[in-house]
Amino acid sequence: MRSSLITIITYCLILCVPISVHSTEQHSEPEPTPTQQRQPQASSEDDDAETLDFSGTGRPGQQTAGESRSGCKKTAQPIRAMLPESNSGKTVLGHPRFWVYFPELDTETTEVEFIIQDESRRDIWRSRSLLNSTSSYQSFSLPKTQAPLEVGQWYRWYVKLYCGERTASTQYVQGWVERIPSTDQLELELQQEPQTHLIYGNHRIWYDAVDQLLNSYHRNPESLALEQDWQNIIRAKGVNLDYLPSIGGNQISQQ
Repeated sequence: MRSSLITIITYCLILCVPISVHSTEQHSEPEPTPTQQRQPQASSEDDDAETLDFSGTGRPGQQTAGESRSGCKKTAQPIRAMLPESNSGKTVLGHPRFWVYFPELDTETTEVEFIIQDESRRDIWRSRSLLNSTSSYQSFSLPKTQAPLEVGQWYRWYVKLYCGERTASTQYVQGWVERIPSTDQLELELQQEPQTHLIYGNHRIWYDAVDQLLNSYHRNPESLALEQDWQNIIRAKGVNLDYLPSIGGNQISQQ
């Protein structure tokens, strides 16, 4: 009887008392929720040119037009406006700058004319000055004393070259510009990022991106980072200016 009672008690303890098992295996982490998932890594410099996109940002138009009517010697390379393939771009500024690349020019080329017109071809500004023959990249702008470009309006601009005393232009470039309104988001980003050309580029604001970049490089010509940013802009989608020479070693000036 005693032996049977011990057997029953032992059997009950085995069935009723839970057995704890300590596993040596590591528990796997649960799958992250969408808000916990890893953020994408920042793109490398080689990817920057792919992310910049200036295609379809304006109204297409011919950049260089006309033959020489002045009898000036033809240059090996034409002047080139710093513009995307559409020959147009945007700005948020009332007095934006327009950049032009000048190759080594004929010594007879002495003067340059800058013109801005509205869509009805009415002159907004026209000026003529001596050509700075030492600078490859030069900019032109509507003076601060003049009324600013109006938001939501398109304007056509020209840069023309002249030879000697002749009145006909030997060659010229032209492009379009639209002034768009700034946004609170853009202004906030500009305050947070010292390299403002990056912000303008990401917002597809062509004229201001190019102007800020070239101005920064003019102040810091040894910067390899700015040279890379330059390469990213001229190789960006819809631009096709990668045949232009590096800004390194080239003079940069403003009219």
